[in-house]
Amino acid sequence: MKDIKEISIREGIIKRAFDYEDSDADLIITYKYFEEKFKDLYQSYADIFCLDNCVFYISEDYYRCNAFAGKIEDYNIIGITNGYPILMKNKFDDKYFSNIICIGFINEQSISDAYVDLYEDQNFKFDEFMLNCSIQYTFSHEFQHILQFNSFKISKNFLYSENLDKNGFSLKKHAREFDADRMASFEVLKYTFSVYSSLNDKNNEKFKCMLYIALASIVITKNLFYFGLTNPIDSECTIDKQDFYIKQYSHPHPLVRIYSMLEYFYVNIKNDFPELNIDPQEILNNVVGISKIYFDNIIPNQNIMQNFFESSKKFINEINCYNQELYNVAIKDKYIKALLKKRGIKF
Repeated sequence: MKDIKEISIREGIIKRAFDYEDSDADLIITYKYFEEKFKDLYQSYADIFCLDNCVFYISEDYYRCNAFAGKIEDYNIIGITNGYPILMKNKFDDKYFSNIICIGFINEQSISDAYVDLYEDQNFKFDEFMLNCSIQYTFSHEFQHILQFNSFKISKNFLYSENLDKNGFSLKKHAREFDADRMASFEVLKYTFSVYSSLNDKNNEKFKCMLYIALASIVITKNLFYFGLTNPIDSECTIDKQDFYIKQYSHPHPLVRIYSMLEYFYVNIKNDFPELNIDPQEILNNVVGISKIYFDNIIPNQNIMQNFFESSKKFINEINCYNQELYNVAIKDKYIKALLKKRGIKF
């Protein structure tokens, strides 16, 4: 993948590539961690789906936290801005999860004990696991766009960015984002199972807790964007919440996306792990509880999750109706349908 990147830079396919080698030592460690994670994931998925000319790179745009996917000439490009690793490393710092064990108080004793077991497990770190779930989600979302581009057999260059573009709206584009979100949440579920499988001490309650933590990571990631907390250099964590909308802009509203992924995550747990007897209300309680602990630590006295719930309650009918519409559009799209069948996914 390195040689392809150098060729694409030389040919002008990649512009504004960021070289972190002259950064401070701590920053080099951070950038290298994210670069290796994304490159390893891309190499693995490219091999599975038989894709050539796959390039990952970090783009020079420190003031924005962004991820993107593109089909430029014959190159399949996935990238992140150099602001993304800084923001995500800071936002998923261990200090924000120091009292996450308190989530046990809202659960039955068996689940509460499982959270304690995870907390005390030397081979499991809450902050590292949540960060890696967030990375898995971001990569998988962008990789699904790569599969979409190759399925469409496009004849022109395409580039999808995760940052919201307010210039224009396309229902098909929203359906593709809907598809990418759902596939990304499914990949996080698979990643969670792989981490769980590597633990020495395993039981259903511990696996449930890991699923709640993984889904909370996705919800936290999307809420960082929803509440405008994605400026890598904003140490004050200034809130700038997006107004609710339907059928506008480049992406569905974060609330629409969150509830779509919550539903799809639950459906796949129920289908793939019926022995867990998973309860949707228990999922919601734990995901919201973990998110509240996190946001209360990162922005004290702002009550982000109360704001989240008030908006959810106000717009839930529109959210559900629009997600159903996006589902109907997606499964009628011959290219998305072909990808679903290729992956053996029921719809």
